[in-house]
Amino acid sequence: MWKMLLVLLVAAAIVAIEWRSLMERKQKRELWTFFLLCLVGTSLGVAKALQLNIPNPLDWITALYKPLSNLIYGGSA
Repeated sequence: MWKMLLVLLVAAAIVAIEWRSLMERKQKRELWTFFLLCLVGTSLGVAKALQLNIPNPLDWITALYKPLSNLIYGGSA
């Protein structure tokens, strides 16, 4: 539980630092992009802290290209 709180505190500190900088420079698109990426990263960090099973993106890529690989090389490569 304390790991999750640590992830949230670090994320909050990063947001506090970056918010001021992006608002002063009036960078609205960059601010929204930053918040979106920060939300995704924080969510993955909290999930990892709670020891949830996070799928590996490489597994998805392998599943996507496996049929093509089988077609080209034949068999169950």
